[in-house]
Amino acid sequence: MNKPIILKFELNRKQMISANDRLHFQQKAKITRFLRELAKYEGSNTLKDWYGLPFSEDKPCNVRVVIFSPTIRKYDPPNWSPTSKALLDGLTDAEFWTDDNYNIIKEVSFSHGGKSGTDNYKIKLEIMETEIDVIE
Repeated sequence: MNKPIILKFELNRKQMISANDRLHFQQKAKITRFLRELAKYEGSNTLKDWYGLPFSEDKPCNVRVVIFSPTIRKYDPPNWSPTSKALLDGLTDAEFWTDDNYNIIKEVSFSHGGKSGTDNYKIKLEIMETEIDVIE
């Protein structure tokens, strides 16, 4: 197994979507579009430096989403799944993987990374190749 591919994003609160947000669909679509484009750009740049991509059913992966908050306030890292979903979709657009379904991304986990050290949130995606499940 190779070392993880790490992608980092720094976003202000208005550039993120929480599962608890009650946004108008047009506002949510605008943020989602921004996140997808951002991830597509970052993913395309990473692809230029990385060999062996894309991930596929023959080469699945796990994704760890690490959230760094600008405050010490308690929060639930999985509540940021709409933000991470848009980022993963952008990586699909960048052809980081053939699709973002369960056959290719075997597991997505969320964790708190500590304080961001800025007024913004930081999101780190750690993408690691995983073993192929063999069903007997």
